[in-house]
Amino acid sequence: MTPSIEKIEESLEKGHISLHELLVIRSELHSAFKLHPLGFIACTLLNEGARKLRLHYWPTTGGAQQSLDCQIHDHLFNFKSWVLAGAVENIEYEASTAGAEYAVYQASYEANRSILRKTCSTQRLIENTRSIFPSGSSYYVQAGTLHETVRFGNLSSFTVLITTDVSSSAPLVFGPLNGSDRYTYVREELSEESIESKLMSDFGNSSVNP
Repeated sequence: MTPSIEKIEESLEKGHISLHELLVIRSELHSAFKLHPLGFIACTLLNEGARKLRLHYWPTTGGAQQSLDCQIHDHLFNFKSWVLAGAVENIEYEASTAGAEYAVYQASYEANRSILRKTCSTQRLIENTRSIFPSGSSYYVQAGTLHETVRFGNLSSFTVLITTDVSSSAPLVFGPLNGSDRYTYVREELSEESIESKLMSDFGNSSVNP
């Protein structure tokens, strides 16, 4: 029987579930990995309405960012992220009367596409915190927090997130002032052969084989 998000959360907090075990569940559920505009490869493993469990795979090669200039964003959900392999860096920002100025985009989703539409608003931002999270650590980001997360170091990384929806507002993305009026990103689904080959190369044979 497939475990609930609550059960997996308990195991994550205690360090009692491995990357291999999560990937076995993914294989049993036939949940696909898709390219994500923020540069990682994503899989929604479990969906319980407002709560979801998501896998984020940050390969050294093979991810495809929408644009290096459109990485600062917020979320309509709170999330906690556990780092199971490699390391990530999370950078948080806050609005300011100084700092760099950005155009504000609203994100929407249509089928397998992410669409950014430029608004009339601009915003100055300054970096608030910058933290590195290695394998075995975790961190929390509240809905509405402006941030970007990137793979840190020379190794591929893997994180698992539990998200809880708290808002119906459109997520915001911050881009260049002279950016396009609209960006469209196709969240391409990766073949099982392709994703298993990448996972095996990065994390070993045991990561994909029971």
